This record gives sequence, C-alpha cells and structure tokens, in this order.
Amino acid sequence: MSYLTSQQALQFAADYARIAEQMRAANFHMRANVYETASRAAFLKAHVIAKDEETRPAFGEGFRRAAYAVA
Repeated sequence: MSYLTSQQALQFAADYARIAEQMRAANFHMRANVYETASRAAFLKAHVIAKDEETRPAFGEGFRRAAYAVA
C-alpha cells in the first residue's frame, strides 16, 4: 500500500522538473540530468498510483477517474 497520493507524486515530479531547469540554467548539467530522471520516475509513479486509486478509492474519498494525457 502506498502512502503517497497521485497528486503528491505529481507535485514531486513538477518540483524535480523545476529544479532540473534551474540546474541547467546554472550549467550543472550532470545534476540536472539526475533531477530530470527523478521527475520522470515521479511522474510514472503518479500514474501507477492513480491507476490504483481509480480501482480502489481511499477511505472517505469519492470515486474519481484520473485524467492523464497518453503519450
């Protein structure tokens, strides 16, 4: 069972992407690559969690369908 929600994982993905952008601007390309990879991993984790939330909503939450763009 995951204690991380899909919304939290998406927030991590956005934060990591922002940090990667800042690292690239400061010419820290190797570190930027690490944060970019972390951003992608967090996005994929958010997708997996959302699929699980879709089938089993958390206690007290209404059933909602997660909306993701398919790439």
